[in-house]
Parts: sequence; structure tokens; C-alpha cells
Amino acid sequence: MDLLTQLSPNFESHTEILTEASKANAAHIGIVARLQAVIAPVHKLPAELLAEIFRFHCDPFPFTIGKVQSLSHVCGYWRRVAITTPRLWTEVPCIELTETPTDAYVAGVKEWVDRSAPLPIHVRLSCRAGADATAVLGVLLPAAHRWSFAAFDLPSLSAFSRVPPDALKHLQQLQLQSQDKNYATLSAFSLAHNLHTLTLNTRRTSRLLMPWSNLEHIKMVVDTAGEALNSLLQCTNIVSARFCMPAWAADLPDLSKIKLTTLGRLETLDIIITRDSVFLTPFFVCLALPALKRLSLGLVYELGWSAVEFTQFQLRSPNIEYLNISYSDIGSEDLMAILRHAPSLLGLDLTSCGYAFDDLIVEALCSSPQGPVPLVPRLHTLEVSECEYLQEDTLDALIASRWWTDEQLAAFPSPPKVSRWSHIDINGCSDYRGASPEFKAKLDEYRAQGLRVDVV
Repeated sequence: MDLLTQLSPNFESHTEILTEASKANAAHIGIVARLQAVIAPVHKLPAELLAEIFRFHCDPFPFTIGKVQSLSHVCGYWRRVAITTPRLWTEVPCIELTETPTDAYVAGVKEWVDRSAPLPIHVRLSCRAGADATAVLGVLLPAAHRWSFAAFDLPSLSAFSRVPPDALKHLQQLQLQSQDKNYATLSAFSLAHNLHTLTLNTRRTSRLLMPWSNLEHIKMVVDTAGEALNSLLQCTNIVSARFCMPAWAADLPDLSKIKLTTLGRLETLDIIITRDSVFLTPFFVCLALPALKRLSLGLVYELGWSAVEFTQFQLRSPNIEYLNISYSDIGSEDLMAILRHAPSLLGLDLTSCGYAFDDLIVEALCSSPQGPVPLVPRLHTLEVSECEYLQEDTLDALIASRWWTDEQLAAFPSPPKVSRWSHIDINGCSDYRGASPEFKAKLDEYRAQGLRVDVV
């Protein structure tokens, strides 16, 4: 009896634990029952709803073959839904041929293209030297009327002569790379009236038959500046253009024979010089770009610069808001001329232009309440890398002359005559010792006030 008396509290404790566990188990059973009432087994979902779920699974970037294939390998029902949902197959996998493809590979490409019908598709084909892309092109070309995006890197462009006239009615974006020079009769792309974005790395580019006047965005790698200029002049509706090209060496064009062309919609122009050259400014002599907002010039050292021609171009293009110049040995007087004729400039980025940004430029940018309006009064972003050594007091004066806290700005009876800095990044202007503790503290104070500033 004594033993039972001693164990009785333990029995009661265990009974309470079991009772609580039984209640929790009953609650979980109830949750499962309620979930069973609201969740349908996936194999009972309507095909239309399942296809929509598949689409959300496959759409997120980047597209991969595995996303689609995994869906079609789960069960027979999922496979039937996946195969009969064209939207899942419109992104044809990037085809990269390093050798001639097997029949089975070509059959797989055809199956993919067929499953996407009748929707517009994206196609990508790259063929290295020694591989034969004829069979794959035999699958892709009959579906040309459904291309909305196409990217080809091919040794020869002759296969496109098999594209029926007016077949490329859905084509909106085209990327074409080839060293082929023999395409004088290739007209398929010229009838792609919906083509608006074009990327080319080809020979004799300006002679390609394209709907040049329809294009809005172009990117080109070309052999000569003349090819780039001739291509651009045909693009009367262009909005953005990017060229990788050499400038002129000595064979300058006869500028007297080139008429002035106005491209009224061009907002962004990016020029990258790919090798040592002598002259670039002839590129701008025949251009008037009244809508130009962004101009980026990736130059090479010892490239000839003519301030006169570029100033005339600026007068015809007065709305440039962002200017980037890289890898140039233009001097501060050249930069002064550029800034003097850039009344709309908001952002200036100088990369490895070691002689351009000096005390002369800093003095011209500084603003004072009693002085005249300085250069580029709307400028609020300044990024400079690799410039001449500048005194810390000089840099501080530049920053302070165009900076006010929110409270100071609100207290002005009228808006200041220059914009307030929003971002300053000047790199490579200090001596080997780096910034002094006092100047670092001053920069920290500016940052605490809200200015993004870094001076090294």
C-alpha cells in the first residue's frame, strides 16, 4: 500500500500528460480534416489551372530547359498538360553547336519548336567553325514567321535567303554576328517592319538590308567609324545607339560631301573606341541630336580632339544631361569648352582623364552668392577618377559652394542659382598620404547631412 501511495502522484501526472496529448492529437486531426476539405489533389486540378501554374514556374528569369522538362516528367497527366501548353515552349533553348549535331539532337529541337506553335518564339543559334548548322536551320527557318526574338552567330548568312518574303512580321529584336561579307541580295530582314532593336557584329554593316528607318535601339561592333556613321544616319527614328569601333586614322571622309542630319529622337549615344586611332570628331560634324540626353565616349589616349567641331555639335545638341568621357588625355581647356556649352548637364563622369580635371575646372565649378552663375549650374553628380593632385581646401570649397542642408535650403528666400550636390566621387586626386584626419571629418559631416560623397 505504501508503494502505491508513493506512485499515485506519478500516475496522476502521466494521466494529465496523456490527456493533453490526446487533446492536441484531436486538434491536429481536425486541422487535417479541414485542409482536406479545401485542398484538391493536384491530379484533380483542371488542365487550364495546372497549365497556368506551370507557366508561373517557368517564367522567372533565367529560363532553363530543366524547368520545362521537370514538369513533363512527373506523371502522364502533367506530361500531357505540359506538352499541349505552347506557352511553356516559346523560349527555345540556346543552341550552341561546336560540332555538327546528331539527328536525335535536331529532332529534339524540332519537337520543341513544334510544341510552341502557333505562338511567337525566341530562338538562339551559335555555330562555331567546323560545325554544320544546316539541319538545325532547316528546323528554325520554317518557323521564321513566329520569331519575335532571334540571335544568330553564324559563319555564313546565306541560309537566310530561304526565308520567305515578309515572313519576319513578328520579329522585334535581332542579334546577328557573322564575318560573312557576301549578303548583297539578303533581303529577308529588310521586310521585318516590327523590328525595333538590333545588335550587329558583322562586316560591311551599313550595307546590310535592314529596316533602318524603323529601328529604335542599335548596338554595333564595326570595322570602321565610317560604317558606324553610315549605319546611324539611316536610323531616322533611333532612340539609343552604341558603337564599338576604331576612329579614323588618316583616311578622313570628305566632310563637305556629308550633309547635316538631324536625328530628333536619339536620347542615348555610347561610343567605344576599340583601338588606337587619331580622329573622332568627324563623327559629330554631320549630326544634330536635339533630344540627346546621355553621351558616353570611351576613348583611347592620344586620340585627336577638336574643340571647335565638338562645340558645334553641342550647339546642335543642347540637351545633354549626362556626359561620360573615359581614357582620354584631353586637357582642362578642352573640358572647359565642353562644360561651357553644356547648360543642361546634370551628371559628369570622367574616368582616367588625368589632365582634364584640375584647379581651373574646380574654380569654374565653384559657386558664390555674389559671383556670376558658374559653369553647368544644374550639375548635381560628379564622378572623377585619376585626376591631378588637388588641395583639400580646394576640394572642400568645391563641395561647400554647392551644398546646403535641407534646413538651409528651405530657409532661402529664393532657390539658389545652382543645383545642390547629390553625389560626389573623386578618386585619385590625393597624394600618397591620403586624406588628412581633418578632411575626413569634414567628409563625414557632409555624409551625416545627407550628401553621398567620397574623396580619395
